[in-house]
Amino acid sequence: MPLDHNIELSYSVKMLLARIGKLTTTQLNLINLLMFQAVWWLSILYQNSAIAISSGLLLLHFALSSHRQSDLLSMVKVVACGVIIDSLLTYMQLFEFQQMPYWLGLLWCHFAISLRYSLAFTQRLPFYINAILGGVFGCISYLAGARFDAVVLPQEYLASVMILFSVWLVIFPIFVIVSRQR
Repeated sequence: MPLDHNIELSYSVKMLLARIGKLTTTQLNLINLLMFQAVWWLSILYQNSAIAISSGLLLLHFALSSHRQSDLLSMVKVVACGVIIDSLLTYMQLFEFQQMPYWLGLLWCHFAISLRYSLAFTQRLPFYINAILGGVFGCISYLAGARFDAVVLPQEYLASVMILFSVWLVIFPIFVIVSRQR
């Protein structure tokens, strides 16, 4: 009997993989949107305790993607810039973390991937619209993280808002350009 069970399991895995290969762009974008939101909330609420789930979801993305190499290349570029920027902001004492925020690196990975999937619509927007979207939503993301104690913003609130808005006003459109499929 165990042999029959293994054959059934193997068949089920093959069917699942075949089905995954037939996902539409809309389905992939929806899956990406849900994964990014899940990772954002898990990271903000559980920080380094969410690393295993965030890593697993990142691996799931690459299992589903038919553009693994270009996804990886785009992700490396965006993550490198994002981690450098966050490190500089931490060095400049705009951010403080209770512990080393490894979760933030994974959040950057998922954000980078979302630029090519659920946020792909930004590829068609003018630079200035992406700048405004980045300024507003990038800033809001960090403010929400501070509200949930994932990060401390030790500077005066308005100064933090202005700096975050300005940084994201510049970097989001650049990230959109960097993430374009080649």
